[in-house]
Amino acid sequence: MNSLKNHVDSIFSKYKSSKQINELKYEVLSNLEAKVADLTANGMDHNEAIKKAKGSINSIDYLIDGNRKVFINKYSLEYMQIVLLYSIIAWIITIPGLIIRVGFILNIFLFICSIVIGIKYCLLNSKKESEYRKCKSFINIQSAFKARKISWIMWLLFIVVYTLFTTAIQFGSNIWFSRPISIRGPYQFAELAIGYGSPLISVIIPLIFNLAPKLILKYEVGEDNENEE
Repeated sequence: MNSLKNHVDSIFSKYKSSKQINELKYEVLSNLEAKVADLTANGMDHNEAIKKAKGSINSIDYLIDGNRKVFINKYSLEYMQIVLLYSIIAWIITIPGLIIRVGFILNIFLFICSIVIGIKYCLLNSKKESEYRKCKSFINIQSAFKARKISWIMWLLFIVVYTLFTTAIQFGSNIWFSRPISIRGPYQFAELAIGYGSPLISVIIPLIFNLAPKLILKYEVGEDNENEE
């Protein structure tokens, strides 16, 4: 039955090993072995029975907890559209930061990102074929929710660490020696404001992760979506 085991391993290959996956693999393999035994008991050749059993299951995506079948290209197109909007907004917000080096680098980086994302969006949007728009695939919504939660936690940690680090660099000696903090002129104030504020632009990263669960539910295959043009 090595042939059946290899077949089961291949259809589970894109999933990481876990308790759920291992139990499901065992169940699927047992069902296929039982199917082969049943077919051979009814007179079918053993090799033919194995071939028929393997052909009866080519994917287990629908068996995985949290997997949702979605119109993948519609999902990808709207995802890319919103990411493009976020990147353009971030680029516009960072324009005042051009007066200092860090702000200039960040603004140029976002400008390049917007161009790259815009090109990719245009390429996706250029495919108007009905069959392309109706292409379906599975996405795990549980993983999407988990990624969303982790992205927000990591972003908050980044902001806290960056703020503390920047404060230590800018005012560490003043705080340590209890000296008053003074800001000399509007230019230094602008530098400080941009220095503290520019990392907040990174909020677009958790916002992007925040999109996935909503769009999965929006483009999940169902009667409402099936009836769309």
